[in-house]
Amino acid sequence: MARPEDGLDSFERERRQQERKQKSEARSKKFWSTFLFTENGKPKSGFLIYTFCLAILFFAIQYASFYFIVDWLHPVTDGWPLVLGNLTGSIICSLPALLIGWLLHRWFSDKRLMLGTYIWLALLAAASVITMAFMLKGTGSMPEFITFFCWFAIIPLVLGLIVFYRLYKRDHRPKTPKEEEPEYKKYIRRG
Repeated sequence: MARPEDGLDSFERERRQQERKQKSEARSKKFWSTFLFTENGKPKSGFLIYTFCLAILFFAIQYASFYFIVDWLHPVTDGWPLVLGNLTGSIICSLPALLIGWLLHRWFSDKRLMLGTYIWLALLAAASVITMAFMLKGTGSMPEFITFFCWFAIIPLVLGLIVFYRLYKRDHRPKTPKEEEPEYKKYIRRG
């Protein structure tokens, strides 16, 4: 037999769930709205959009460099110890993306873009690890995936983050607002 207190508790629980759901939807809507456009047709957050698109481009560059360079590099590193061969392959395959990123960093006036691109890549890599953890759950294949992921994703990401963080720290000059003359100086100028 249900007690009247149970009805209040379930009502209270339902109300709290609704509140949590509304807060979650509001946060989600606020996040996704940064990718939308304003009334003037400009992106609300150009930085997020540009860095995300660059992250997709750099993912493709990294994939292509691994696809083409590993086959060429394998005969050279065949007799080397496994760790040294994999490390050399990871570093050499990272060089095309780093070189293109360095050129773009020099070309773009906003020096945050390449660092933001690699931060997006790190977020995408974390999402892929989480996804693979769910997909490989119970198969016993996760250690092999993590080993593969470290050699071919973590090392290039860490290299990119280090390089572009150092370039960002060296080249970034925050915009300083132009100092306006105080109002009284307009009237005391001598001609």
